[in-house]
Amino acid sequence: MTNPLDPIVTWYTTAKDSMRVTRRAVQKATPGLVAAKYTFHGRDRKANESALDQALEELNRLVVLALTAVFERTLRDHLSALPVVRPGSGDPLADRVRDEVLRDMEFWNISTRVVEVFTTVAPALRGEVKQVIDYRNWVAHGRTAVEPPPVAMTPAKAYQRLTAFLTQAKVI
Repeated sequence: MTNPLDPIVTWYTTAKDSMRVTRRAVQKATPGLVAAKYTFHGRDRKANESALDQALEELNRLVVLALTAVFERTLRDHLSALPVVRPGSGDPLADRVRDEVLRDMEFWNISTRVVEVFTTVAPALRGEVKQVIDYRNWVAHGRTAVEPPPVAMTPAKAYQRLTAFLTQAKVI
């Protein structure tokens, strides 16, 4: 299996590069370079640069959220495909128990249950992945100005940790 996180890094790089190009255009301030239909048209250079800085910060947060969401789905899909959970046998009771176990797995807490079943992954790496998950939760559940992030996280750091986990767990 290829790394399911790679497409996110690809579109993130494109978005970041687009922001760099836009920043150069804003800094040049060449008349007519930015059309009236764009948000940067007619605005002060400092205001535009500040808007780009804020947009990049939000993009970075959302990329960590996307990486973590795909990581979580990948782990859950991997677990549900394990041969420990046999395919339907035709026995109504056995099939019902199997279906319930698979359904229950969707509700396992990602940090306390899903990550922890991968005991072949080094404990330190499992802890680092939990930090990525904590950061994702902070982003996803409405961080506030008075509440700092639980850990400093970048898309590059999240990608490295999550990829290392998927590799050590032999998921990819």
